[in-house]
Amino acid sequence: MRTPVTLALLLLTACAASGTPGVDPAWNEIQQHRLERLREPRHPDDAVIALLGRPPRDLTQEPKPATAGRPEPKIDQVLPAVAGTGPRPFRTAAQPITVRASGGIGNVRARSRSSLLDDREQAGFARVAVDSATGAAVDAELWSSGDDLFAGTRINDGVDPADADATLYGVDVFPHVRLDTLHEGPFSMPLRAGLFADWQTLHHAPAGVQRQWIALGPRVVLEPTLRLLGDDDGWLDLVGRIGGDLGAAWFDESFRNGDDGDVTSRWSGELGASLRAQVGRMQAELGYGLHRTNFGVIDTDLFGYHGLTELQRQQAFFGLGIRF
Repeated sequence: MRTPVTLALLLLTACAASGTPGVDPAWNEIQQHRLERLREPRHPDDAVIALLGRPPRDLTQEPKPATAGRPEPKIDQVLPAVAGTGPRPFRTAAQPITVRASGGIGNVRARSRSSLLDDREQAGFARVAVDSATGAAVDAELWSSGDDLFAGTRINDGVDPADADATLYGVDVFPHVRLDTLHEGPFSMPLRAGLFADWQTLHHAPAGVQRQWIALGPRVVLEPTLRLLGDDDGWLDLVGRIGGDLGAAWFDESFRNGDDGDVTSRWSGELGASLRAQVGRMQAELGYGLHRTNFGVIDTDLFGYHGLTELQRQQAFFGLGIRF
């Protein structure tokens, strides 16, 4: 039984020594090189040093043709070469966020038809705006007048006549998106569209009477902008502001012996202009703004029936900003 097995082993040994008939000699040479490399001594330290000595590769560029000993990068290791495609980080240096803060001085006016309430008083203003290159933005403005609004006028406090001296204060918040609708040479026309929410209060401190309007609705603002001089690193722009909104308002009043409320319409408009400059990451702005709000019919116990109430504010302001 062992004689055939022995003969087979001898035959295989002879074929391996002399080369198998019909096999390409180049293949035998490749196999021989593989065996030699397999038997070579290993030097892990030299391999690590050689790997660390390689220059870094920029995988964001188009893949280069494969070279000897250096395979082409895999497809999942290469970002698309076309700008604006493929995975992108949330924010990069090319997508900055600009934060601007400003303060202003001016006046406010409150006027109610069919009543003696019509006066103007000095006021202070503060505003914060956050604007991102992606288009998301939010503006918030606060204001407060002096306490001599309607000085010399008398109102009913719910029981007796009382001095009408009042303070008008409020806050307006405008989250929105900015759309760059037009850009022709030095002229551009950003459009801002979103929802506003504001709260305005007339506080008649001597009479103990408080009236407030809370409003909500859509708002659209156009900012025609003309580049006067400069480039992307530093510039001076003339910026206009034309806006309007329409919404609903909830009116509430409280007085000595009770309170009342009503729901009405609200519409407003604004105009403004400013000079805005940027040097590096810093911005500065000097401008003027006028905002007028109208409320529709109100009918309450103390305030009575009034067809139109107007609250107006205007200011000259100066602001600073920084781009992150």
